[in-house]
Amino acid sequence: MELVTCEEYAKSRGLPVVTVRGYCRNGIIPHLRIGRAYKLDPPLVDEALSKVMHENMEYRPNGIKRNNQRRKNFDFDFEAALNAL
Repeated sequence: MELVTCEEYAKSRGLPVVTVRGYCRNGIIPHLRIGRAYKLDPPLVDEALSKVMHENMEYRPNGIKRNNQRRKNFDFDFEAALNAL
C-alpha cells in the first residue's frame, strides 16, 4: 500500500487538487490525515469515487444524463413586458 498526497493523486488522475481535498474533508474518499496533509491509497480512492459517481449518475436509455432539477413553471406575462418597453 503506497500512499500519495492529494496533489500527486490529482495530477495522476487529471483532477483539480481543490476537488480532491474537498472530497477528503467531506469524507467522500478514504484517506489518512497526518498533520495537515491527507494521504491517499490510489486504488481505494478510485474504487470509492467510481462507486459515488455511479450512485449519483442517472441515465436515460439513450445515455443522456438526466437533469434531476425540475424546471419551474414561471408565469411570465409577455404583454406586460412589451408594454413596459
